[in-house]
Amino acid sequence: MAEYESIHGTKVKYVSSDPTLNSSAEGQVWYNSTSGTNKSLVQIKAWATGGFLPTATNNNASATQGTQTASLSFGGGATTSQTIEYNGYAWATGGSLGTPRYVLSGAGVQTAALGFGGYSHPPGVFRNSTEEYDGSSWTAGGNLGTARASMGGNGTQTAALAVTGAPLSPGTQCEEYGGTSWTSGGAYPVAQYSIAVAGPQTAALGAGGISGGPEDGSTVVTNYDGSSWTVVSGTIPNGQNRAATAGTQTHAVVFGGNINTPPPAGPGTPGIVTTATNEWDGSTFTITANMATARQSYAGAGTATSAIGFGGDKNPGASNDTEEYNSALTQVGAGVWAAGGSLSTARGGTSTSYGTQTASLMTGGERTPGGTQETAVEEYGGTSWTSGGAIPTATSGMGGGGTQTAAIMMGGNTPGDNRVATNYDYDGSSWTANPNMPQVSGATRGFGTQTAAICIGGQQNPGNTFHKKTMEFNGSSWSDGGDYPVDNTPNQGIVNVMGFGTQTAALCAGGSHGNGYGSTTKLNTNTYDGSSWTAGNNLQSLALFGGAFGTQSGGVISGYAPPPVGLTTTQRWDGIGWTTTTSNSVGSQGKGAAGDLSSGLIIGGIFAPSSPNAPNWGEIANTEEWTGDSVIAAVASTLTSS
Repeated sequence: MAEYESIHGTKVKYVSSDPTLNSSAEGQVWYNSTSGTNKSLVQIKAWATGGFLPTATNNNASATQGTQTASLSFGGGATTSQTIEYNGYAWATGGSLGTPRYVLSGAGVQTAALGFGGYSHPPGVFRNSTEEYDGSSWTAGGNLGTARASMGGNGTQTAALAVTGAPLSPGTQCEEYGGTSWTSGGAYPVAQYSIAVAGPQTAALGAGGISGGPEDGSTVVTNYDGSSWTVVSGTIPNGQNRAATAGTQTHAVVFGGNINTPPPAGPGTPGIVTTATNEWDGSTFTITANMATARQSYAGAGTATSAIGFGGDKNPGASNDTEEYNSALTQVGAGVWAAGGSLSTARGGTSTSYGTQTASLMTGGERTPGGTQETAVEEYGGTSWTSGGAIPTATSGMGGGGTQTAAIMMGGNTPGDNRVATNYDYDGSSWTANPNMPQVSGATRGFGTQTAAICIGGQQNPGNTFHKKTMEFNGSSWSDGGDYPVDNTPNQGIVNVMGFGTQTAALCAGGSHGNGYGSTTKLNTNTYDGSSWTAGNNLQSLALFGGAFGTQSGGVISGYAPPPVGLTTTQRWDGIGWTTTTSNSVGSQGKGAAGDLSSGLIIGGIFAPSSPNAPNWGEIANTEEWTGDSVIAAVASTLTSS
């Protein structure tokens, strides 16, 4: 074979430095004479976890033309009428289907969807019914010509396709929906069901499916022009079937599903549920990034560069997973934690948030055993902690806000498990008493500034009762704000809620809702506008009494969730919803915190290696520093031979 140097410039561009790495260079191959290497720019392709479905399901359908931020799942499971809507972060209940069913098909978008066919059990019948969704409710549309399930489906609410299906024989039927009724389209060239269909009614792609025995996957790929189907030269690897799909006739992804077992298994041998993603470029399928969870018989939507899949059969068991696929030249990298300087006195039990990553405070807290409260104050300069002015009374479970040199501390628990209403300002060296809050509050959450603070919920005296007051401070006096939303039961309150923000733009999430021990940790998120609370998208996992920093438009929590699972779980708020991100190193509760979404830290804490009721609790001195999400720049890949 000729050496590259003897032919450069005839097949591959010859350059002394890499070109600008943007979309214009994507797919190009060049020879860099300085490094002596062949290079190319390719897209970064990866799956990421999305918001979990409220209930595990399989054999569900979707609005196939939906997006990662506006998806729709309906039907599925054990003959359900459930409809749920996705906003990019969390699922919420929509209007129920008129006819409960599963293995049905879908088309359209979240606010103009179409559901058709399927199977109901009981009574054990295939369905020909069609329903149209307007974003809130379903109404009847024209019936399919033939009742069936496990079809390939796509298109819009007024121009949809229903391709093949079970239990048809020979199983080549194709029908087109025009907005009111179905008419016959061109017959599918292969008798099969459970195929993947991408694209609109007049330019669709068909791929894979089941063509023979129970798991005899087909590798056939077809194109539809609005009147007839044509088998094309490309094939889909492994006879992928019962898969989800997204995209168009010329650029699509087919992901998950079931694949043929490799030879010599033979026809009829059960296949393997797969994580495989195959990308179609108009002529060839290539294998790209794998999903995290193998599943089949589920729903998908989106485009070939921004797809989504949800629900599915993990064989065994239904799934509540949502996964999002992105293909781009650049990619957002998750935030990371790194070790900072250690506290001089290990402690936890604060859940306060003062200042920034390079200028923060740790006030009071408690040590174990015995829950000994502290008066110690330490100041962080970005690398190490030094002593500050002690607080007037040993306290834990207080709220706190402001900066290192202008902080405010509210409420808390003092020795003897006494809850207090005290309120102090810090000037960088000493503390000054302010007017007390109108309500004693231990295990509370407070933030803001010395002249515009807010304190939410907490424990009362006597006993262990909770309250739900929101109390606002203007620098000289306190007033009541809107009560925090808790279960609609008399005398219910909240403790150990996690939050951040300002007096007029706050966010709180999680915490224990109830009245005393036996209260329930919640996923609820609520935002505050200075007068009232509004429900937001739920946390991804339970959290309370942890470190929290940020603003209403973006923040981070690292929370404790009883029993002690996910103690290092970190959740990120982007102004709309929560996503689980990089875990911190040491699981604990009652952490101090500081900073914002791009640059924050969590401080100290109390840990329980086995159980919250075990005798081996202990405090830590750790500081962990958070660096927020980053954009990974496009990088040229060096091509090698083997």
